[in-house]
Amino acid sequence: MTTVVDAGGAGWRSFPIFKKNIIDVSKTRVLSLLNIVGEGMRGIEKYEQNVNDMDAKKTAEIALANKNEVVGFKVAHFTGSEWTPISRGVEAGKLANIPVMIDLNTLFISIEELFTKYLRPGDIYTHTFIQSSRGVVEPIVDLQTKTFKPFVLEAQRKGILFDVGFGGGSFNFNQALPALKAGFFPNTMGTDLHQGSVNGAMKDQLNVLSIFLAMGMKIPDLIKASTWTPAQVIKREELGNLSEGALADVAILSIRDGKFGFRDVAGNRLDGKQKFECELTIRDGKIVYDLNAIAGMVKKLNY
Repeated sequence: MTTVVDAGGAGWRSFPIFKKNIIDVSKTRVLSLLNIVGEGMRGIEKYEQNVNDMDAKKTAEIALANKNEVVGFKVAHFTGSEWTPISRGVEAGKLANIPVMIDLNTLFISIEELFTKYLRPGDIYTHTFIQSSRGVVEPIVDLQTKTFKPFVLEAQRKGILFDVGFGGGSFNFNQALPALKAGFFPNTMGTDLHQGSVNGAMKDQLNVLSIFLAMGMKIPDLIKASTWTPAQVIKREELGNLSEGALADVAILSIRDGKFGFRDVAGNRLDGKQKFECELTIRDGKIVYDLNAIAGMVKKLNY
């Protein structure tokens, strides 16, 4: 990866520390969806339920003062029945003219109401294919009838964006397969990369792409949903493309043929015949990863 977007780790109060310790010293380009909670994701119970720390104006002010790094806002992990976090996240989005990403963690909120009454075209719903055993979020596929809810596709047609957000507990084949069969495909292929997900079913970006390839999504659509579409969503059109004059951020991929197994967060398995693998990554014109020594500067030895 040449660019990552941190989805809500820092809030308006903690962003200066995040910028100093992470953004400013990383070779990878790090962008931020600023959390509506001032303290960011410091702790679900103590901090992320504090509605009083969800300040749309201060959040927007920090975003406008850091336009190079802040590309949107994040609402996440709220377990109550109030719409306040979402309302303030969208308010911040309007003030700064950038999108908001919603990560639901409550059954008290109707996703149909969320899509029709709160989110704007260009706003993002993540963890799209979640199916929790605890039933903490309304799923997009009805658990009783096993049918895809048509209002979700209608919301996408009206401009709401849907992100995979695989994570450590947010992707289930029982949601994804019926949705794709109904003609619904995610706009962006977010991994929700964290300590738990890299050691779980998610693993990395290319594993997520390989899973959707096994489910029938086409390669051009997968690449677009990992590059150009995300760049457009965060209004950074200088990224995610190979146009003349674009930044020299390039990933060269190969596709391995064979027998591969993929699983979701519930332990369900799907077999696949192909898998993406990264051969070479170039960041701002410099090689930062070369799996099989294919770079031209490498000299071949003959003995």
